[in-house]
Amino acid sequence: MSSTPPADTTESKTIRSRHVGPVAAKSLGKFQRWYTVAAVGLLNSILILLLLNLVLYAIMRARRPPSPEAPQISFDPERLHKAYPGWREDDVKTLLLETLREKEYEPFTGFRERPFQGRFVNIDAAGFRVSKGQAPWPPRSDAINVFVFGGSTAFGASLPDDETIASYLQESAAADHASPPLAVYNFARPAYFSSQELILFEQLLRLGFVPQVAVFIDGLNEFIFADGQPLFTDRLRNFMAGKSGSSPLDSVPMVRAAHWLTQRWSKIKPQSPETVNYDDPLLLQGAVDRWMSNKRMIELIANGFGVRTVFAWQPVPTYKYDLRYHFFLHSSTEFAAYGRSGYGYPLMENLRAGGKLGSNVLWLADMQQDKHDNLYVDSIHYNAAFSKEIAAQIYGFLRNPSPHAVSGNKRPPQHNELAQSSRQQVSEGRQ
Repeated sequence: MSSTPPADTTESKTIRSRHVGPVAAKSLGKFQRWYTVAAVGLLNSILILLLLNLVLYAIMRARRPPSPEAPQISFDPERLHKAYPGWREDDVKTLLLETLREKEYEPFTGFRERPFQGRFVNIDAAGFRVSKGQAPWPPRSDAINVFVFGGSTAFGASLPDDETIASYLQESAAADHASPPLAVYNFARPAYFSSQELILFEQLLRLGFVPQVAVFIDGLNEFIFADGQPLFTDRLRNFMAGKSGSSPLDSVPMVRAAHWLTQRWSKIKPQSPETVNYDDPLLLQGAVDRWMSNKRMIELIANGFGVRTVFAWQPVPTYKYDLRYHFFLHSSTEFAAYGRSGYGYPLMENLRAGGKLGSNVLWLADMQQDKHDNLYVDSIHYNAAFSKEIAAQIYGFLRNPSPHAVSGNKRPPQHNELAQSSRQQVSEGRQ
């Protein structure tokens, strides 16, 4: 016979709570205190780690060595005033941030500028930077379409859209009332050199975009990338070798600092910029030979499509320029890899003196020889005034019906014969 349990009366509940309640309350109090201590400790740790990472990030940015896509830039007010007279400091910073942006992958060339719309920098989805008075895309058949190729100096890094070489080239034609009108497209891209320019030129032709004139502004990047390996080659090589599985934490400043300390303490240390041999004769000659070969291939392809080619060998700060007037750097040793062109340019000068560059080469390397002004906005990129002068020399060369002038110091001819000159050079190239 089963018995039912006694009813849970109010009295029994009261008795039970007197015994259990204080123990539970004491345990809960301990848990709350430990939780508070742990939470405060965790929050403080996170704040300390965040602060430490911010400090390390600032230090790393200040000590970051120059790279082909981010040259030395100064935010010193006095230097900014010299580089950008009349500009507000905030506007200069906006311009520089718009210039140095993330790139995107492109087949064959490797990378390109992302389409972008900003206050000072605008990149069309077709791959060219917008110029002042930009002609529509695709190119019109009733204009003389000029495609400009090159690296960051031709792109106009650290300059607004309307102060690039391409913009001033367009402006020169408009001021001259060129007929047919000139339509300039700035396909120059930061960190490109002649090998990538050749590929980009081929790709545009393959897509059916055939200009009347193709201008290649070269020199500086031929020697920055003297080994012929484009930017990001190491990343791609590591990826293909299965070594790219780095942790997302590798970009955290504390982790990067730990890697740096590991390298410093290891027996095998990376080669410092001071020990790099920037005047290696084999490397320099290899860069010159590569450019000459790429030039020849561009010419052959261009002739097949009826395109006139112009190769402007650009000025660089480390060749025939008095660095006392450079607002940022005053010794060729301060330029690191950017200064390699100072050793390579004499080799090109020898080819020019021997008449081996060709009649379609516009020699601008020594146009700053007698100038006593600052011509740059940072270590290597031209200021607006110098960009305008370079554009005037290129336009004068385009107008010249005789493509035998190879010096950039001649006064542009007085009559617009651009179309005739283009047809003449293409005809001579086919013979």
